[in-house]
Order: sequence, then C-alpha cells, then structure tokens
Amino acid sequence: MSSSRSGPSDLASGTATDSTESREWAEEARAALSADPLGLKEQDVRKAQQPARAEVALEASLHQAVLRMAREDRDLPLVAGLSALAVTLARSTGRTRTVVGSAPGGPGGPAVVPVVLDAPDDSSVAELLSATRASLERSLAQHTATAEDSLSVPVVFTHETPSGSHRPATGAAVCITLQDGPDQQSAALVATAPTGRYTAPQLGRFLAGLRTVLAALLDARQAPVGALSPLDEAQTGELLALGRGPALPSHDLRPVHALVADAAAEDGEQPAVVCGEDTVTRGQLQAWSARITSRLTATGVGRGDRVGILAERSTAAVAALLGALGAGAAYVPVDPLNPDERVTAVLRDADVSAVVVTGSLGERLSGLGLPLVQADDPALRAGAGDQATTAGTEAVHPSLAGGPEEASLPGGPEKAALSGDPEDAAYLIYTSGSTGAPKGVLVEHGHLAASTLARRQVYPGRPVFLLLSPLAFDSSAAGLWGALTAGGRLVVADQNEFRAPDQVVRLVERHEVTHILCVPSFYDTVLAAAERDGLHRLRTLSTVIVAGEALPEALVHRHAAALGDTALVNEYGPTEATVWASHRRCDPSRPVDIGGPIPGARLYVLDDAGRLVPRGATGELYIGGTGVSRGYFGRAEETRRAFVHDPFAGDGSRMYRTGDLVRWSEEGTVEFLGRRDNQVKIRGHRVELEAVEAALRACPGVRDAVVVPDADRSRLIGFVRAEGDLDLALTRKRVAGTLPEVAVPAQLHSVDAFPTTANGKTDRAALTEQASAQERQALEAPQADTPGADGLVHRVAAAWAEVLKVSDVPTTVNFFDLGGHSLLVIRLQTALEDHTGVRPSSLDLYRCTTVKAQAELIGAGATEPATTTDSSADRAERVRKAREVRAHRARARRETL
Repeated sequence: MSSSRSGPSDLASGTATDSTESREWAEEARAALSADPLGLKEQDVRKAQQPARAEVALEASLHQAVLRMAREDRDLPLVAGLSALAVTLARSTGRTRTVVGSAPGGPGGPAVVPVVLDAPDDSSVAELLSATRASLERSLAQHTATAEDSLSVPVVFTHETPSGSHRPATGAAVCITLQDGPDQQSAALVATAPTGRYTAPQLGRFLAGLRTVLAALLDARQAPVGALSPLDEAQTGELLALGRGPALPSHDLRPVHALVADAAAEDGEQPAVVCGEDTVTRGQLQAWSARITSRLTATGVGRGDRVGILAERSTAAVAALLGALGAGAAYVPVDPLNPDERVTAVLRDADVSAVVVTGSLGERLSGLGLPLVQADDPALRAGAGDQATTAGTEAVHPSLAGGPEEASLPGGPEKAALSGDPEDAAYLIYTSGSTGAPKGVLVEHGHLAASTLARRQVYPGRPVFLLLSPLAFDSSAAGLWGALTAGGRLVVADQNEFRAPDQVVRLVERHEVTHILCVPSFYDTVLAAAERDGLHRLRTLSTVIVAGEALPEALVHRHAAALGDTALVNEYGPTEATVWASHRRCDPSRPVDIGGPIPGARLYVLDDAGRLVPRGATGELYIGGTGVSRGYFGRAEETRRAFVHDPFAGDGSRMYRTGDLVRWSEEGTVEFLGRRDNQVKIRGHRVELEAVEAALRACPGVRDAVVVPDADRSRLIGFVRAEGDLDLALTRKRVAGTLPEVAVPAQLHSVDAFPTTANGKTDRAALTEQASAQERQALEAPQADTPGADGLVHRVAAAWAEVLKVSDVPTTVNFFDLGGHSLLVIRLQTALEDHTGVRPSSLDLYRCTTVKAQAELIGAGATEPATTTDSSADRAERVRKAREVRAHRARARRETL
C-alpha cells in the first residue's frame, strides 16, 4: 500500500496489478459490505411514494477549511469527505470497517470504485486521513472491469465541482455528494436514496452528523478518532430528552407495605386479596401480616435480614410477603414448582434467616435447619393464640405473651419497619435461568417504591388486578404492589388456574378484573379461549399488559379486533431495573416497539465505547434512574460489570447495561431488536435471531415464530405457530426475499405451541434439542441399497438427507429451496460420493439442483467416478464404510448433547 503524497491528478491514473491481487482486494471489499449500509431502519417499500433527498449546507468557513487542507496536503477534498464518512458510518453501524463507492474522476477513470474505509477508535485523525488516501489509491490500482461488474456498493460518496462532471452511480442505496457552490465559497452535502430505502429526515440527520464529524476532524489532526462524534450539542440534548421519563415526587416514595397499611386504615372492610373462594379484607390482611411479622421477629429476624417465601398461590402468600417486610427483612420468593435442588440452592445463596411456608411445603426444607413460619396457620390468620413453628417444632415465645395483636397497634414494634430506610432491601429475586448457579437481584425499598409509584401514575385508579405471575417472577411485584398500594383488589389465580386460558377467562368474568399482565404468547391463548367461549366475558378488562417476550404484531391486530376498547400496553424492563423501564400503548396502525421511559427512568442507547449513538442507529440499551437496583447479591464483580457509572446524570448515580440491542425510532420511541447474547454466527456471519423471527412474524398466516441454530451452528431452524394451514415453503420463500441467505432458516416447522419454561417464557433450549433430535433421526434413518434407476434416486436422496439433516427429501425440489447453501454443496459432493461412488463437480451440482436431475446426471455418466478403476464391489464397500462413519458421528453427537 502506497503512503506517498501525490496530487489529485495522480489518483486517477492508477493501473491494475496482477489478477491475484485484484481478487484479494475484491474479496476484502466484499467482506466489508453490509446489508444495512447506514445502520438505520429501512422503510416499507410498499408505503413509499418517491425517492428520498436531503441537503445540508456547509458554512463557508468549513468549506474553506476542507479546500485549504486539500491544498496543504496536495490531496483531494474527497479524502477528507471519505474520512468523515468512515467515522459517521462507524458510529451509525457499529462497524469500524465498511466499504463505499467513490468516483475520483480524471481522464479514463472508472465511474465508481469500491473503497474500504477503516476508522478504529485508537487511531488519530491524521492516521485516518492517511489510511483513507492509501485505500483510495489501492482501489484505483486494483479495480478492474470484472470487479466493478461483480461488486454492487450500497453507498457512494462523490465530490462535485462547478466545472467538473461525474457520472451518477446506479444501483446504490444511498448517493452522497459534496457539492461545491458556483463561487467556491459555499458548499452542501446532498444525499439521495431509492424509493422506500430511507426517509428524508433520516438522510438529513445522517448528513448533519457527517458535517459535524467533518468539522471536528479538520480541527484536530492529532485527536483520537474515538473522540469524534456525529452528534452536536443540540442532537445530544434531544437524545437525552427522549430517554428521560417524568420526574417522581420524592415525598411519595414511602415503602409499599406502609402504603398498604394506609389503605387498611382508610377502609379496612374493603376486599384486598381474593384466591378461589377465599377473600381477605384490607384490615384482615394487615392484621394477618402483622402476626406473621411477630412470629418472624420472635425467631430473631430483623432489619437487614432475608426471609424465604415458599408458598402456594394463595391469600396466605400475600400475607407472607407483607409479614416479611414488616419485620424489616427482604423477602426471597421461591417457586414451589422448582425442584428441591433449585429451592435449596436459592435459599442457601440468599442466606435467609427464616422461611415462611404454606401447606406442606415446609417438609421440603427439613434438611436446612431454618426457622419456619406457617403463614396459613389458622391461629395466625384468625389471631387465636400465638404459636411459632421453628424448624418444624411448635414453641411458645414469652415475648409474645401480650398477644400478637399488640404488634399492629399504633406505636407497636412494626412502626419503625413501616417507615424503613429507602436503602434497605425490599426483595431478592433470582434470575430464571435453568442452568448454572442461581443469581439474585437485590431491590431496595426506594427502588420498589419508585417503580410502584410510576405504575400508579401510568395506570391511575383502583385496579382489580389478576395475578398470573409466580411470586418468584419479578412481574409479580407489578401487579401485587401496584394494586394493593392503590387501594385496589388483587385476584390471585390458584395452582389450577394460572396456566389454563379458559380458567383465566372465567376469573376475569367472575371477579370483574380490570387489569392483567402476562407474556404475549399466553395472552394469545387467552384471547383464543375468549373467542371460543365468548369475548363478552372479558368486557371488564380496561388494560392488558404484556411483557417478558417480544410482542408479535399479529397479536396487536388480533387484540384490537377482539377488544378494541381495551388498552394493550407493551412493557419492557429487566429485573435489575425493578420490573419495568419503558411502556407503550399499542396501536395497530403503528409499529410494535417498547415505547418510552416510565416516570423516574432514564434510557440511553450507547455503542460499545459508551457513546450515545445517533437516532435510528443500533446500540445497547442502558437504564438509569430511580429503578436501578443495588445489584447481584454476593456477586460484587458481576455487579461492577453490569452496573456502571452514569456519565449523563451528573449526580454520581449508576446505570444498568441490559445487553439488549435497540434504536430510537422516527417517532421517538425505543425499538427492541434483540439480545447481544442471542446473536449467533452462521458460517462466519453474525445473525440476530430476533430479526429473523420478526421477518417470519411479518409473513401472512404466521402468528408467532422462534428461530434457533442447528447443532453445528451452520444454519437456522425455524418454528412457527400458524393460523390454519400454512404453506411453509412459500413462507420460507417470502423470508428469503427480505433476509440475507445466511439468515434464512434452512427448515421451517409448524407447531401448535412453543415449549415454555417454568416462568412461561419460550424454552429455546427445548426447541434446540427438538431440532437436534430431528437431525439425529435423519442421520440414523436406514438407507436401503436399492438397485436400478429408482435405487440411484434413493441414494441421491439419502445423500441430500444426510447433508440437509432431514428425513424426507422431495425429488423435484430445488436444493437451495430446502435450505442448501454454498458450503453444503461441497458437503453434498462428498455425500454423493459416499452413497453412489461418484463425485459430481460443484458446477454440475449448481446446474442440476434436484434429486431427480442429479440422479439422471450420475446415471448418464456425465461425471467421472472418484476412482475410475473401482469395481462395483469396491464402491459398495466404500458406501458401507461411509455409512459406518455416519453412524459413528451420530453416536458422538448424542454423547455431546
């Protein structure tokens, strides 16, 4: 690569070098290509009316600085523009390397040459300018007519002078031009995009960022590239304002159990909690929880301790939570549906001082030696006597001789707990991962109070809330404390009801429920049950909240058609940010997203270096504000990695890095794009599974979709829930029309329902295992060695089945329509040799793309056997050994799964 300084005319006189170097250069350029050249959301072509155009003026001082730099460096203004473009694209796409087209001009020069641009953060501006020039020189030297024809560059950048002329680029997604004015005193950046690719506002913001970077790099040659930003002060302020939720009044941030006590004092006769035939009033609930508090206090529980809650879904479970909080402890809910090993691991990791149980669940804890309090003990509920159960043994505590009721009187021992410190722990909830050691998130009273107050502001009134979430799932805090602190009524679905859609419909009708919260996939089944039994049974619902999974657009339309007057709200928020951080009231006329910040929250979309990304660009979502929890209990290092300093708050607070990929929409809301850790590499390419799933959900007839990689992570397998009979081949073809080949699922399977975890979320691990089982079945399927033409077709089909990992191979379907790709063509050559004794050329396999065509090709002798001297017996022996190898591989795969 040349580093010499040459004049503008020298750039146009590059000559092509040998073909090997040209091919290497072309491959390097192809590797830098991207399907999203600007890193911005592309528009719906069907809704576009005309091509988009935007123009941003360059002030005279900036234009003169560009020309002056070119004269001083004996360079082209094009080099400065390309360098600024490299940085702007890096900030917008998250990739430091990209390829753009450029037209340096000059006699006989090509119209557009691909130029690979690098903008690493740790290089200086001077090094960036030098590297850009060198890359431009190399492109001109290596570019050939063949390379130009075979490489379609999605972004073209040119410099247009008043006296000069250039040939406009064709086929590019975006054309950007630095246009000099007729007097050389003015200039402008102009961008155009084909119909439906981008909008004019998107292009305008991108050009404004390009202008900002151009000014910055001309101002400081030795500055690091990482310090350059396409955001000016106004744009930065706009992004921060988009992510800032309404402020919460600090005087209202009292502990949730204190607010529940206030509601009891206001009207103790109002029903507070209902489960099955059991109803508890506010006053009864308060007295019941106070007696549990007394029992816990008698066992030694106090402020700063943690109390396990192992309770069936019942009114007693709610009293248990309030009792633990009244003792000044944090509650640690454990799902009884979890195996004993998981229950024990959570309680030990949390280092609980006691456990409140219901029913016979205390028997599962006999080996822990912990004090147990039986929440549903009739004596505790009714206040008749006071007997504490410690490690399964009844014991009377002299300190309670005056009766437990004294604890609930004004000035009683629980008064200090009701006005506890906001920094005291309120609860410790463990993440729902089914593998690895349990990891608990510790939420303080201040966090829970802020989250709950925000909920009362977003959902005003006194709700009748149907609690479907297990207590060990953080969304339970939303309904439980949101309803009780507002003076509403909590309806608890029991063990036989919370997973049965028809029972949920019955509960809504019976108790006149106004609010429910569940994952979208479960709500879909509830709607189906209501459509079957009568939608009028859901008439009391004013609000349906969905969270925990991506919300399919089809479900939004289905809800609107079924319950048009009922609000459908999409909530988002990790456990580490106290249940929720954003919300969006869904409208079928608008795209589905996760909305904007809740009161008290701050949302930031940042790149890998912690910088704000431009509006519309993809980044990681960070959450700041009042809901950011203390961190992971007993895991200081993990807490330090996930909870980091918030440089935008100015008050020394922290923000939580979610690992979720998002972007700010044109409307100013947050679009959820997927998980960083759900990104997979397929044949060396990064693929976001959520993006593929979104494409499948957009297909007609698809209600929901989940995509997982196969066992080799060489291709994707899709599972869809369909409305009626769905043509899977046509659906795959539709997706193939919108996604890169590597992101198109090789196989699609229609299922009635997705497997779920204990918390009701889609179990991707189970789907991955299902896909692996199907692959193993295909690999182990017996292959009959049938002679004759039909036998040859059978052997070719067997080779296809081995490579594509399917058990049924149609004889007239294209190999690539069944999920084949270029890498699998090579594997197919080997498989055909194993099964037939003949190794066709890859060219023949690209030409003959069906089983029938390949069988005819091999049968006609159009290809030579791998070893022409082989006898029939030799070929048969080789086929037998090949099958033994396949069987061995199948056994090895089973052992590693």
